[in-house]
Amino acid sequence: MIAELKLTYPPTEKLYFQDAYLKEFTARVIGRETMDDHPVVILDRTAFYPESGGQPHDLGWLNGVRVIRVEEEGEVILHFLEEELSGEEVNGLINWSRRFDHMQQHTGQHILSQSFYEIVKGETLSFHLGQDESSVEISLPSIQEKTLAEVEELANRIVFSDLEIKSYFLTEDKINTIPLRKPPKKSGLIRVVEVDRFDYSACGGTHCRRTGEVGLIKILRQEKIRGNLRFYFVCGFRSLWEFEKRRVWLQNTARLFSAEEGEVQNCAEKTLTELKNLKKRQKKLEEKLALYEAKEILQSSQEKIISGIFPEKSPEEIKFLALNLIHQAELLAVFAAFRDPYLHLVLAASDGLKVDVREVIKILQSEVNIKGGGSPSLVELVTPEKDKGEKILSLAVNYLKNQIGAQFNAEGNK
Repeated sequence: MIAELKLTYPPTEKLYFQDAYLKEFTARVIGRETMDDHPVVILDRTAFYPESGGQPHDLGWLNGVRVIRVEEEGEVILHFLEEELSGEEVNGLINWSRRFDHMQQHTGQHILSQSFYEIVKGETLSFHLGQDESSVEISLPSIQEKTLAEVEELANRIVFSDLEIKSYFLTEDKINTIPLRKPPKKSGLIRVVEVDRFDYSACGGTHCRRTGEVGLIKILRQEKIRGNLRFYFVCGFRSLWEFEKRRVWLQNTARLFSAEEGEVQNCAEKTLTELKNLKKRQKKLEEKLALYEAKEILQSSQEKIISGIFPEKSPEEIKFLALNLIHQAELLAVFAAFRDPYLHLVLAASDGLKVDVREVIKILQSEVNIKGGGSPSLVELVTPEKDKGEKILSLAVNYLKNQIGAQFNAEGNK
């Protein structure tokens, strides 16, 4: 069908190239198709921007019918609709808040990319305009915080300088007359977006008229990718919303500490230090408690396998208990505990029994989704199937009983 579209329909007149601020337009329906179970219309002209070059498509309405997707095939723009559209003449209405947001983010990316090149000669390898934040991949193995601050400051100086932004088309033979930031991916007639004497980019996206409309450009974080750095950023109204979100986080955190916002970091560091010390003390106490619990269990039981589920204990506590048992007597311990959202299982064996508890793993894995490992005398396992605790325990105990029985029988025959 795509091949037929290229051959059947004439190129769509792209009104968004003529005026990115055009919110409403009229057009004539020249084709109707069905694609992906949605009605699709082809217009003689459109202000709807199709998904391209890292920028998402526009949304809006045609005669009140919702446009849910816009794609470009060759020179033809496809409008995917929520329902069938009647009539041959249409009135198109762009979702302006979405369009302007995309214009702010995309224009901001041009400014930010050129700022990276100006400061550290970092080239932009890719761009993605996301729903909440956007990202650029820059050809840098690393960057110092001070240098990154310089990049961000330059980008915002360009914004506050309120420079003119213009777009125009150049033929391929004249493209070398301007200092493009990177070579164009297309040939023939090439559209250039120029931030007055600062950045020249081959780009088919929608952009602001002046840099001042972009608003604050703020880099949020970075990550390593393919030996380069990917930077996440927001511009314009997204910067305002991001600041408000973080302001609320900080205020709420400060309230928890009964402190001023500027004191939150010190309060958090002090609390973490205290927590670490408490955890060390708790671990020592749990180890001592496990020693006494083990003695009580041994006094009341002569079994070779001690097992049980301990909902009130942590995985660490059942491990301490199991180790204390096998060190005080020649036996096996099979214990389970919960830590959301998992069931934790500990299997321990005294060295004198010569039982490899790792063999239980394959038995359990044939019945439940369980992972983990360990040594011949100690295994720690975890499963999301918390409701199968009794079954898991029973499988492990029965297998180990058979192993012990076989061992004792072999010794008796000797």
